[in-house]
Amino acid sequence: MIDILFGIIQGITEFLPISSSGHLVVLSELFKDNSFNTYEIAFLHLGTFFSILIYYFKDIFSILKNRNSLIQIFKLIVVGVIPAAAFGYFLPISNLIDNSSAILVITAVAYIFIAGVLYFADKLEEGGKSILDLSLRESVTIGFAQALALFPGVSRSGITLSTALYLKLKKTEAIFFSLLLGLPTILGAWLLTFIQTTEPIDSSFLLPCIAAFLSGLVAIRILINFTVSSKLNVFSTYCLVMGLVSLVTYLINL
Repeated sequence: MIDILFGIIQGITEFLPISSSGHLVVLSELFKDNSFNTYEIAFLHLGTFFSILIYYFKDIFSILKNRNSLIQIFKLIVVGVIPAAAFGYFLPISNLIDNSSAILVITAVAYIFIAGVLYFADKLEEGGKSILDLSLRESVTIGFAQALALFPGVSRSGITLSTALYLKLKKTEAIFFSLLLGLPTILGAWLLTFIQTTEPIDSSFLLPCIAAFLSGLVAIRILINFTVSSKLNVFSTYCLVMGLVSLVTYLINL
């Protein structure tokens, strides 16, 4: 049951700007007998990967039918994922997550940081740009922001969405691009972890993965509703609280 709970939490927190990895780090400390390592966490990401594909199926299919739009968005996604891919490959983030005794402190700082980012992003006046209006330089900027999400506590959806809003994208376009950018990032993170691990694929991962998929669909809808109605400050407050919870958990475990 705890594994399925982890899957549900992964699906919800992957898309809501409250950091899936940060929640799993804190929960792993609270439920040490059922803690997930980076390989198991990466496997849960497959569920959320398919959440994006299914939720935006019509939009993605429409892009695939338009050659010019497909080429432009493909270029934006490629340059957008390079920073995170480079950081993920050259920096030992997974070792940090699995082995650092101060990971809860790092998570706490990251949560407080993303709380501030969301707070100010929520106060921005909505821009009018579409994804196709983005330049390659702007996509790289969003990509560097996404690379920060390698640290637990920094929400990938939160940091990329906020950066896209700062660059004056429409809210719905900012959400869509944030999630599109997540497709190769989520899949790539799993593939890299899969290649580097010596652990066999465990069939017990299936139910948590399905739970992540279903809860991910719900979370995408919530993200859209809250972003469009300018309620990102709700998530900002939540992240601040999670930062404090992470810090208190660390102090308790000293």
